[in-house]
Amino acid sequence: MIKPKYSICICNYNMNDTLEKSIKSILNQINKNIEIIVVDDGSSDNSVETLKKIKNENLEKNFNFIPLVRDHRRKLGETRNISIKAARGKYVILHIDTDDIWEPYIYSYIKVFHELEKRLNKKNFMLSGRQIQMATKNLLIENPYENVYYGEDRLLWSKLTTIGRLISLEHRSFRERIPLKNRKNKLFKAIFSQFSAMTVSFSYCASIIDTLKGYIKRIFLKSDWGFNLSFLNFFVLIPSLINGAILKRQKLYNLARWDYRELTKIDLYQIELKTKQKYGIFDLSSEERKIYFKN
Repeated sequence: MIKPKYSICICNYNMNDTLEKSIKSILNQINKNIEIIVVDDGSSDNSVETLKKIKNENLEKNFNFIPLVRDHRRKLGETRNISIKAARGKYVILHIDTDDIWEPYIYSYIKVFHELEKRLNKKNFMLSGRQIQMATKNLLIENPYENVYYGEDRLLWSKLTTIGRLISLEHRSFRERIPLKNRKNKLFKAIFSQFSAMTVSFSYCASIIDTLKGYIKRIFLKSDWGFNLSFLNFFVLIPSLINGAILKRQKLYNLARWDYRELTKIDLYQIELKTKQKYGIFDLSSEERKIYFKN
């Protein structure tokens, strides 16, 4: 089988209810130059059996999985590192979650990455989008994720920004969360997810007061969360503040890098205007341009 140029690195833990549906939405988008690697972090549900089934049904495609024995000392950051080390491609695509359905624009993200390599004359960087990241494998081998559960992505971004290796891209999200069938599990996951995310924010933010003000504004004023999520976040705000600012701040704060400027998102339209004479327009279809271009 031809060695792939790109590796989609996926981490899974007890997501069997949505795993097959999610993976199939990605399998439909890959070709011989792209492989999918799923690292199962010791799931106790039927995830491994489902991965075996997917493998057997797609023998002609570059799909592989690595089942790990559960180790509570290994957090999500280290699981991501394992997936990157196992990748055969020169480039890795990350943060593809197994509870999402992906629209057919993953390859267009790859094209945008290479357009920026060329137009910005920049190599060996990470392109950070909405729930999707792409980077050279070597960059992430040299700058691995921290072994933490929540916030491993933000800690990496702070490190890469400091060394000038991160490009942040604003674009329309092209993934849809798969709703859980069990209402109890759905509520538990929502509470746990929001509590964990807010805890991390308070753990390593530059200013606890500014972060608290930001959450209050999003809860009570104009917000992109919607009523239900704002209502939930109202109840987890104080517990996450206590947990993050008092109990966990010292560890995560010391891992973060603070010698970088505030991250700004690039505008592909402006880059295209500046480089159009030399390189022409971006190699994107009209539908793809609607994903990545503001204008």
